[in-house]
Amino acid sequence: MPPFFIRSTIFNLCFYILTAISCIVMLPTLFLPRAAFLNVVRGFVHITAFLEKYILGLSYEVRGKEYLPKEGAYIIAAKHQSAYETFKLHILFNDPAIVLKKELLKIPLWGKYLAKSNVIAIDRSSPKMAIKSIKEEAQRVSAQNRAMVIFPQGTRVAPETSAKEKPYKIGVVRMQEATGLPIIPMALNTGIFYPKHKWCKKAGRVIFEFLPPINPSDNASSVLNRIEMTVEEKTARLMEEGKKSIPAKTSKYPAIFAFILLTAYTMNWFIAASIAKRAVIDALEQIKTNPQIIDYQISEPKIHGFPLKLKLSMDKQFIKTSNGKISIASIKAQSWALMGMPIDIKTGEIKISMTNWKGAISFEALDSQIIFQDNILDIKYARLIKSQTRGQVSGQIDFSTQTYPDVAYPNVDLSLKLVNIDPVIEEMLSSNIIKPKAAMFASIALKSLEKEGVISSSITSQGNKLYLGPIKILELPPIRDE
Repeated sequence: MPPFFIRSTIFNLCFYILTAISCIVMLPTLFLPRAAFLNVVRGFVHITAFLEKYILGLSYEVRGKEYLPKEGAYIIAAKHQSAYETFKLHILFNDPAIVLKKELLKIPLWGKYLAKSNVIAIDRSSPKMAIKSIKEEAQRVSAQNRAMVIFPQGTRVAPETSAKEKPYKIGVVRMQEATGLPIIPMALNTGIFYPKHKWCKKAGRVIFEFLPPINPSDNASSVLNRIEMTVEEKTARLMEEGKKSIPAKTSKYPAIFAFILLTAYTMNWFIAASIAKRAVIDALEQIKTNPQIIDYQISEPKIHGFPLKLKLSMDKQFIKTSNGKISIASIKAQSWALMGMPIDIKTGEIKISMTNWKGAISFEALDSQIIFQDNILDIKYARLIKSQTRGQVSGQIDFSTQTYPDVAYPNVDLSLKLVNIDPVIEEMLSSNIIKPKAAMFASIALKSLEKEGVISSSITSQGNKLYLGPIKILELPPIRDE
């Protein structure tokens, strides 16, 4: 087995999970102020550094910080050996503008994130356009008093590749000519720990070292040569120092613990997924065996989402009995695969009709969040949406204790809020769901509970009776325990 294989495997898996989560979290920040986006980016790079330190055993050191200006814009000409240094730019600098090729902005979604970070995107369609765009962008960012980071060799370069094989390009000098800012070279040794396109990383100590600033000069070639000479010489020394920091043997316990933790989470996720799917299938099978059902269209649940939230989705559900029918366009539920976590449930359109109704009543969607634990259904919220009408329920349904020992119905203790209920009453009246006198009394009763446009009441139970406030709205036949 290659050295550091277990550590690297655990780190890579954790890193991919973190990246996926961060991409999802960053999505809404595209529509928020840039500060919100940067907070997520900083969180991502700091957590990545934490994983590197405690899983890979890879830490870093920064030298020469005294050469960085205390304020204002400046140009960093950095060696580029690995992805590692790109993850540290938002730690080394407050809000850096990174120079990159414009084509990267066209990558779906990722390009939007790059644009939000306000990078320096270079048009490389021709040498003339490249120089023109790098000058204009440097002037724009300079006015924002931000550090500009450019990799003069233009791409990641393996530690064994010389500057003759991959020469430094003039773009960094053109940025200086356009802005008059100092260029601060940055040497590093990341390539020996975090090699390009390699699965295995190494433990040790990365060193970033800033070198004395290079001020503007009339001789562009002289400036570029000085950058190349200082960066290459210092990088060579840092590489030798870094190789000595790679441990011959490392403790396997942190990696083993992380591996066990990751394995336990994976097993728990798939076990929870299997239990959830089995529970739903059993419930659907029980519905199918009900003798009152004369027709049904019930689809089995689909489970997905690993390694993030466990997601359950179902296509159209349709059930018809001798008394009526109900259809639900779709059902989607998701939750973290951990005990006691809330479950988010959303449905598509819901249609209900009964044989004695003239028409059906429909709702656009049901959006709810629940927690079911110890035989108690805790409804954080359940919102039923219909045109301009809004209804929300919250509270608990206790399946473990009943007020009356001979009645099997659960105890209900819910709060109800309704907005703009008149259209629903009118629709129920026109569909013969309720009679005119009942509609009138219902409207009067509900209006008496209205305050500032919101009807607030409670829904409670006493045995087989259900109450809206003090009004009994439903009485079910008593069911005695066997």
